[in-house]
Amino acid sequence: MPVAWRKHLWIALGLVIVSLASVRLADESVARFVHDHRGWSTAAAWIAEFGDSLYWFIALGIGFGVFHLRRAHDAARWCFLAIASLAASGIVSGILKATLARWRPRAFVADGAFDGDAGFAFPAFIIEHVRNSYPSGHATTAFTLAALATLKWPRAAALWVVLGAVVAGSRVVQNSHWLGDMLAGSALGWATPWIVMSFWRARWPASAPVQRAGTTA
Repeated sequence: MPVAWRKHLWIALGLVIVSLASVRLADESVARFVHDHRGWSTAAAWIAEFGDSLYWFIALGIGFGVFHLRRAHDAARWCFLAIASLAASGIVSGILKATLARWRPRAFVADGAFDGDAGFAFPAFIIEHVRNSYPSGHATTAFTLAALATLKWPRAAALWVVLGAVVAGSRVVQNSHWLGDMLAGSALGWATPWIVMSFWRARWPASAPVQRAGTTA
């Protein structure tokens, strides 16, 4: 992996550390605050739709087919990179969700008892929506796309990160995820495309998507 790319993995690692700190120090208070200030929940629900990976798989699949038929091979490769990255981050996210089996904050709201740390049941291997909170799948998708956009258009990296943060944060505003869930999903999503791209370029360099000068920074 190019040295310049490693900083993005350090960023992801930093997000993981902050996520674990949030589990102990901030998740409960943030969930309480969100529960008491629910005025933005409807808007957050709309924004969260942009973090649904199914829509992106459909759009990218169509894009891949269209670009391939039109012989726009590099564009098709970028679509394939996005699909592979979303699939990889989604699989890892799903495994972690089931393994850690963390209760979603809404369950604690219903009981009137907030305890972010006690929400874990590791190792539980439970596939159940209310017990599959960590990490946030929508945050994973949002930051996978943000990292992909940064790879393709690095000069607008700040914009992609902000957009990813808005989508990821919408799940916290909905009280569908703890703050720590969002940070963990963001870390996973951000790291995955850099790893997938690095692997692709190492194994099949001739077929890898083309990057303009300076895009590895």
